[in-house]
Amino acid sequence: MKKRVLAVAVSTILGAQPTFAEESSKSQDVDMIVVKGQATGGMDSLITSEDLDNIQATDLGDIFRKDASVSVGGSVGMGQKIYVRNIGEDMLNITIDGAEQAGAVFHHSGRIAIEPDLLKQVEVEAGAGSATAGPGALGGSIRFTTKDPSDLLKDGELVGALLKETNFRNSDGNKTSGTVFARTESNAVSALISIVNSDHENSIDADGDEILGTESKQELYYGKVVFNIPGNNRLSLSTESLKEKGDILYKPELAAGARNVPEPTIGTRDTTIVNYELSPENIDFIDFSVNAYHTKQMQEREYSSIAYDGAVETHGATIQNKSRIFNQQLIVGVNYRSDESTLDDVDFTPSEFEEKGEVYGVYVQDIIDVTDQLTLSAGLRFDDYHLEDVENQEFDEQGASSNVSANFEFIPGVSISAGYAEALRGPEVKDSFKISTATNDADLEAEKSKNYEVGFDFNGDGFNVAVGGYQSVIENPIGGSTPWSRISENLKDDIETRGYFVKMDGSWDRFYSSISYNSAKSELDGDPVTRYVYSSTAVSKGDTLVVDLSYEVSQNLVFGYSAELVKDISDFEIEVGGETLEVEKPGYGVHDIYASWMPAEDDRLVLTVTVKNLFDKKYLDHGSVENFEGNAGYGGIIGSEEAGRDVRVAVAIRI
Repeated sequence: MKKRVLAVAVSTILGAQPTFAEESSKSQDVDMIVVKGQATGGMDSLITSEDLDNIQATDLGDIFRKDASVSVGGSVGMGQKIYVRNIGEDMLNITIDGAEQAGAVFHHSGRIAIEPDLLKQVEVEAGAGSATAGPGALGGSIRFTTKDPSDLLKDGELVGALLKETNFRNSDGNKTSGTVFARTESNAVSALISIVNSDHENSIDADGDEILGTESKQELYYGKVVFNIPGNNRLSLSTESLKEKGDILYKPELAAGARNVPEPTIGTRDTTIVNYELSPENIDFIDFSVNAYHTKQMQEREYSSIAYDGAVETHGATIQNKSRIFNQQLIVGVNYRSDESTLDDVDFTPSEFEEKGEVYGVYVQDIIDVTDQLTLSAGLRFDDYHLEDVENQEFDEQGASSNVSANFEFIPGVSISAGYAEALRGPEVKDSFKISTATNDADLEAEKSKNYEVGFDFNGDGFNVAVGGYQSVIENPIGGSTPWSRISENLKDDIETRGYFVKMDGSWDRFYSSISYNSAKSELDGDPVTRYVYSSTAVSKGDTLVVDLSYEVSQNLVFGYSAELVKDISDFEIEVGGETLEVEKPGYGVHDIYASWMPAEDDRLVLTVTVKNLFDKKYLDHGSVENFEGNAGYGGIIGSEEAGRDVRVAVAIRI
């Protein structure tokens, strides 16, 4: 069960899927990967299915627990939002097997719903970077990749099944999953079907009190069929249906209070994806792929006994080809995506509202190995956005985004890289629960980001050290003037982020270690950004150190430890609607441990025990809504505290 890590000197070239070592059934070894020539993505990271199994991940906070550049706060899963280097999910390009998760249903909840048990890996590209990152990647991109049948089948095996039961002490919860996978003898066709059910009561905080509104029941149905066609053709079809329901807080990103009580809530995501790949042998200029998808997110909520139904439906496609020509790799492609945001609000007559948006994109990225030591990368994409809003206003915004970077290895194992990248996002559909009451400024324009980075990378025998700095500016950010304007407009000031990172990974015999540090400061008009004011756009997180250690006692037994240490952000003041508010974000340290044991000679039986928040720390995650309650009139403006100690026990049986 040896584990290797993605050791990124700078960024993943092109945002393309890297090629990993073939995975065996006993382990998921990921070779150390050093990618040259693209500095404008910074401290990229890879999260593997092994990472998620060890911590018994249940939500987004668990998935990104070991990434210092990513913030996900809140104990209510539906209220969790993703921030990369302080920039929120509204300004990220987030995909699941290529399907863009572009729209939000409710601004008080997150837009990403995913079952960790399905994931093969998660890639994070921090900051605007490659032209292949997709439209709207102002703050970077996140790519979720689900498992294929081949990831579960052993060599020579034609059929198998995996049953897993996990119990959670803190929430008195359980999760049961069953997966069946098979292939034909020629491997021409393979398939898998997975069903996951989980049931959690309210979580308990470190003081032993219930965290109201955290209960939930989830159901997942997932299927994938893969066709391996002669001539190196590959076609995959997948469908996924995820449903969560329970008495969940109406505003799940805020703590429970008199005006925020648990209400009957249902959230769903249904996604269908088609992927086609053609890569003929001995033809270097054809590596062709097509991705097409349909995804729909929906929420049914009640507030004061009034029901609201909102949904965002997205169709899209990407066509791309990679060519290897002499000393360069050239990637060209096109994107298309359409979004429709709808709301059924019985407080109005008529009660149905909708907005529609589209984006077309074309891009090219070229990587040239000038010499064995010098690699250059340059790219350009053009995006054309169109929006027809709820008041029948039409917006057309288009523009080009360029990137250029270089990497020079001046002595073996030691390299320096630097780069500049841009990204553009035009006006898009608003979240469903806003379109009955909010509108757009008639002069609304596209947002644009500029990202500057420099990095150093040191590679040795079994270890990698990467250090770097970055500066990001998001111009014309779209938001509402405080306090809480119902008109979306371009804010007068830019969102500026400056930061640096250090990442060290090493593997020695049976010991593995990963240490990462990220420091980012984001401001708008001289004030630190806050999640409360900027919602899914930006947040401020203190300097973060993440430590991940594991030791393979024997071939069948592994112990692991991880910690997240976050520095406080001392008292600071922000201006909200002409009023000066004081905010403080105390620091915290959270520690987890796990043990994974395979009592048999193979992996037919795996027992995993995980203790999250080992020392029962009481804290408010910096990715959550900040504590504003010390300001007059701001009672109830605070996120939910994190759950206390949780002992998770999982038993996985492979048939």
